[in-house]
Amino acid sequence: MTFRSFVKECSEKEVLKMLSIYIVSSWVLLQVLAVTWDPLGLPKISNTYLILILLLGFPFYLYYIWHLKLAKWEKDKAVRISKKGKAKKSGFYKMYFTYMGIISGLCVVASVFIIQNNFGRTLKLPTAISTDKIAILKFGNNTGDDSNNIIGKMTSDWIMHGITQHELGQVVSPEIINDYLGFLSTSEEESDEKKVVTQYFKPAKVIVGNYYLNKDELLFQCSIMDGSYDETFISFEPISCDKSDPLVCIESLKQKILGYLITEVNPSLNLEETPPKFEAYQYFIDAEATFGDNERYIELLNKAIDADPDYFEPKVMRVAYYYNISEFRKADSLKNAIVPNSRDSDRQANLLKTYNALLEGDNRAIYKHTLYEYKFAPFHLLTNAGAMVVTLQYVNKPKEVDTIFRAVSMEGMNLESCTQCKYRIYTQALANIELEKYDEAIKLLRPLTDVVDDLYLQRSLMSAYVRSGKQDELENLLERLKISNSGAYMINAQSYIGKEFLLLKKPSQAQIYYDRVIALATSEENKESLAEAWYALEDYKKAESIYENLHNSSPEDITIMSHLAACYSKNSKDQRAQQLLKKINQARSDYQFGSVDYALAQYYARIDNKALMLKHLMKSIADGNTYTPMTFQNDPHFLKYREDAGFKEILSFWH
Repeated sequence: MTFRSFVKECSEKEVLKMLSIYIVSSWVLLQVLAVTWDPLGLPKISNTYLILILLLGFPFYLYYIWHLKLAKWEKDKAVRISKKGKAKKSGFYKMYFTYMGIISGLCVVASVFIIQNNFGRTLKLPTAISTDKIAILKFGNNTGDDSNNIIGKMTSDWIMHGITQHELGQVVSPEIINDYLGFLSTSEEESDEKKVVTQYFKPAKVIVGNYYLNKDELLFQCSIMDGSYDETFISFEPISCDKSDPLVCIESLKQKILGYLITEVNPSLNLEETPPKFEAYQYFIDAEATFGDNERYIELLNKAIDADPDYFEPKVMRVAYYYNISEFRKADSLKNAIVPNSRDSDRQANLLKTYNALLEGDNRAIYKHTLYEYKFAPFHLLTNAGAMVVTLQYVNKPKEVDTIFRAVSMEGMNLESCTQCKYRIYTQALANIELEKYDEAIKLLRPLTDVVDDLYLQRSLMSAYVRSGKQDELENLLERLKISNSGAYMINAQSYIGKEFLLLKKPSQAQIYYDRVIALATSEENKESLAEAWYALEDYKKAESIYENLHNSSPEDITIMSHLAACYSKNSKDQRAQQLLKKINQARSDYQFGSVDYALAQYYARIDNKALMLKHLMKSIADGNTYTPMTFQNDPHFLKYREDAGFKEILSFWH
């Protein structure tokens, strides 16, 4: 039976009519549910469940049509008998069940795809307690004196501190709300706290309050409302204290709030806590305000600690400061001197464990402790961005980055003024590139790179263009960058593109960009880029002479030594190469996080010694090295080994 005759017979037997009824009815049901799920109080996922039911029900409906309409007609047909004496199936019967099988398979595949996209993309975090979000609004200063604004800041911070320390809920702080107010576009209408809280965070409870002066007394009022501002759960009795010691009021108010919340979660938790001294708190708040001014920032942190040696947070922030500027030994010493307050042991101990893992190069522990902190504040931009970076670059799990990224809505954000937003987009784009989702990376990056001219963002866009074969877009980007950037900037960009083409095994394309680097790198400060270009093009004689000069200028630089050693080996100067390898090995010290072994791995990869390359590369990642756009799978040294089982084991070492 031909397909045309099969369709004709289906039409005659009203099969197509019955299929149309199913399809149209399904469409109407979906349209109705899309409009009514919210008024009916159904979850939004109800639409997905209905689609799955209709998809999986379609094959059964096809069989129902056969059983109801067609089986009798088939039975009444003149039966053909085979040579073996058995009844032969008609051509219509065979074709009907063949297409029914194909359609059933497509329905199952579509259902699996829907299930995977809607239910299979959830990040597996450490088990979290089941709590609701609690928003804390900025306490109103009704004293008439702006110098008292810090009292409101301290009140909300101290309440937030108590809630998170006792794991009573995920807190939306006034600072987070303020961030959103600043980042949201306000061209149409002015954003307000209530709108941001209800639209972006949807908390179960909102804490509101204000304070004012009554002669020499400071009085606090506070209420807890539902997330829609429709119902007041409790209004606390006013709390008063001497105006010179607001911490008495703040501590008393915090205890009342925690006492109310804790009866709903865990009445056995210990409520007692020691607040910092007011002077120390002022120094710490001032330090946060000067973040970025390193000298002033660390000065204020030290003053906060001197004013109150028991104040935990500035001590941890001081460890973070020295870690971020690569003074690892000092950071480790300061970290070891911190003793967590036993009454706040869980979260404080977790922060200390995080920095301990960072300083030990234990990426798996870094990931674990970072996600423990993330579960309390997944919508806090800085915490969210940190979780994304750790997930991608410390443990190489690009598939899990998307779940963290989507925890915070980017709708309406002013990307130019939101540093954390830029880091989040950058990290998400890198994850997409690793997953070969190049168009998604471009869609994320292009609007940002149109307004922000940062090389790290431009380079990731270059990667997406190169790997997706968009050569014209790549050249247009370079032309635009050339207008407003320095020669050094363009040398760096061209070198990076050359590296990307090497990763695609397109050396002729890579040479075009390395030739541009060679033409541009004429000054002394660009000699390292020039050496890298000749090295990438495997002209080891020209690279050797430049690397020798660089080595004389920077005799402790292990990357320069590694590349120079490779040049010596390629130029049959094995004794010199061995001398440099010995010097690299002697450079080992604490807090190097695998950098020495990575340099050795690059050398052995260049001279095709696979066994030693894998050995040193494994040692490098085990000692805390990270997966970046320039290392491991993104390093041309290891291009020929990317499909090797040993290399893949290194990429999944921390899984």
